[in-house]
Amino acid sequence: MARKALPTQLKIVKGTAQKCRINTAEPKPTSKLPTCPTWVSTEGKKEWKRLSKELIKTGVVTGFDFIGLATLCNMWGEYVDGAKGATDPVSVAHITQMRLYLVEFGMTPSSRSKVHAGEGDKPKDPWDDF
Repeated sequence: MARKALPTQLKIVKGTAQKCRINTAEPKPTSKLPTCPTWVSTEGKKEWKRLSKELIKTGVVTGFDFIGLATLCNMWGEYVDGAKGATDPVSVAHITQMRLYLVEFGMTPSSRSKVHAGEGDKPKDPWDDF
């Protein structure tokens, strides 16, 4: 199976962007994240409130990421309910799936370590393209 393609912004942040490999037609969503959906559990809604502030502040999520973030928060709520004994404990598969969502949003130490802030807002040198 082929490796999953990285978004251009992530390639730029990691410092691995190459002009010949950048998709110039890649969508650049700017829509705002909507409110938490009603179907998310109570614990999940608490997590939505906490995570959405952090992820919006870092520019990681947009309105396109609504379903993934809602699913992650709901899975977290199910995990907490199971840990408290309110429901049956969640399965290992549930925890594994939740971890994959965390990695997608860059919310694990190892996934964050792969992203480098680079030199910030350094002025563009016209000779960089050569």
